[in-house]
Amino acid sequence: MDRKDAGFAAGQRFVTMGVRLAVLVLAGMGLAVGQEPPNAKPKVSDRPLTAEQLAVYRAVLPRMMDDDKQTINLAVETVPLETSGPTGAEDCEKGLDLEPASPGVVHRFRKDDLPQLGRNKIGLVDAEKQRKEVADNDPEKTIQRGLSIEDAVRNGFAHGLVTLSEIRFDKEHKFAVVSYSFFCGSLCGNGGTTVMEKRDGAWKRKSACHNWISRQALPPGASNPA
Repeated sequence: MDRKDAGFAAGQRFVTMGVRLAVLVLAGMGLAVGQEPPNAKPKVSDRPLTAEQLAVYRAVLPRMMDDDKQTINLAVETVPLETSGPTGAEDCEKGLDLEPASPGVVHRFRKDDLPQLGRNKIGLVDAEKQRKEVADNDPEKTIQRGLSIEDAVRNGFAHGLVTLSEIRFDKEHKFAVVSYSFFCGSLCGNGGTTVMEKRDGAWKRKSACHNWISRQALPPGASNPA
């Protein structure tokens, strides 16, 4: 073996050792080879939302937006249901025999889903693009630009972003856990995690946990949705 071949072989052994070391590190972190890291972007399921899932979302949406005349800017993709943290669902899940979760998988709303959500004015939006709209129309900023508080809040609401989480059903599909949020600025928004119960064929709110509301989130005359 000449020097060139020996150098190549040594380099190959070095790379192989590096790969083995990386595998050991991932194993030590509890990650299997080929498994995505915890912060990886969720995969969008190619399956459409079921009629049952849409029925749960339909029951959740009116709690967020009482004014039927206002257009909802709904994020076209759901987000994972958090199980821990300040808005986690761990308290809501207590005592429920839930179906296994599908971590890292979300769904996409389709135009055909909109009639089943029970509102006349729903627009599907890209969440990242809409967050920029929210930032540009943050009531805190528009008040500084000269808008009255009422006009600034109404304008913030008009550009707000509604996000719905994935749903976890119990094994009998009598209960469902879901999170929701409405974000309209640094001091403008509300949301929470709730348990929905199917009663007489309709989904009703049973209990809630981790409800939150920004102090500037309610337009004049509106009531607290929590």
